Amino acid sequence: MARSHVLQGMSLRSFCLLFCSILTVEGAALDISFTDHPPGYVAGRLPLGAGNSAFALASDPENENYIYAAGLFDGAARIVRINLWTAAQTSVFVLPTSISVSGFAVLNSRALFISDAWHDKIFRLHDKNPPDGDFNDPGEVAELIQPIYRNPGGDWTGTTVFIIPSDNNRLTLQRGTVLFQSEDGGTTQGEVLAVANPLTTPTYVPPFGRYFWGFNYGGGLGLDSQGRLLVASSFWPETGKIWICEDLNGNREIGPGESNILVPRIHPTTEWAGLSALAVDASGRVYSSVGWGFGNTAQTEIRTFTVPSDPLHTTATVTTFAKLNSPYLSAMIFSSQTRSFSPGAVNGAFMILLGFDPFYGDVDYLLTLRPNGPSLGTRRWPHYR
Repeated sequence: MARSHVLQGMSLRSFCLLFCSILTVEGAALDISFTDHPPGYVAGRLPLGAGNSAFALASDPENENYIYAAGLFDGAARIVRINLWTAAQTSVFVLPTSISVSGFAVLNSRALFISDAWHDKIFRLHDKNPPDGDFNDPGEVAELIQPIYRNPGGDWTGTTVFIIPSDNNRLTLQRGTVLFQSEDGGTTQGEVLAVANPLTTPTYVPPFGRYFWGFNYGGGLGLDSQGRLLVASSFWPETGKIWICEDLNGNREIGPGESNILVPRIHPTTEWAGLSALAVDASGRVYSSVGWGFGNTAQTEIRTFTVPSDPLHTTATVTTFAKLNSPYLSAMIFSSQTRSFSPGAVNGAFMILLGFDPFYGDVDYLLTLRPNGPSLGTRRWPHYR
């Protein structure tokens, strides 16, 4: 998940900073925190270090005790791997000025993929033989694939990158296929593009075409418990909508009758900032966030629902899960797709959140929420108090 949403040539972050700089008194800043969450969970913070900040997050598919973050670390733009229990950071990539990170996803410790909305490109980072744990060596960074859709203003890539974790019959996609949301600048013209064989011979699925289209600006991708694709829209006039998709006829694209608006727009007058993050826990329960307001009125709702039994013909029942005093929650991930996130679970999964402060400024920590059951092993809990 990522912080920047490109909106008609200007990122949402840039728009907010431009607007809010007129209103913000110098030095005025507030922390962000949970203002409400259900019983059975413990809220905390994962420190990034003084002066550091993140603008995109990704789960580590090989070790549930780590995550990846792109941001400003030790005075340089980097991608780092972070230990969830100790907050220790390991730099894996120092970003050149030719690459910015709108969103990224990790295939394994030797390969990750970056969506760069600023430069309208998708990059592949591949730690080649002999692997040394980073992507800073010559020949390890390349553009994944050339774009096939651009709007007149040039916007192409979006913010969310998602990797299919296993062969998926519901979507007719192979393990390791890279999905990303393109934001080509027109209402209901957003697309999900799929790239198969990303490490060898990157190819669009379907060839030179869109996998799914018809929403307005990407707000997140995920899979439900049955392997169907969830697609969130993040800006007006489709703020807060979530689609569900299934390739029923096996032609490797989502066509008529194969998608449905699972979550309609809920608050059409207040959700100007849009649905900004989406994540699915190990049980298949879906979480999304919508934020609005500024300063003391800033608020984000994290909403949750279970995918109904006939999702292509019904809508989901959505409830409020938690609230924060942040106007825009720009990334939400789970540390694990095997550990439970249920209240009181033993050694449960972490929900990790990245957001703006109430004045749309960066913060030097991530918010966490975890079940309050006992955790296994020795942990350094002072980082979370």
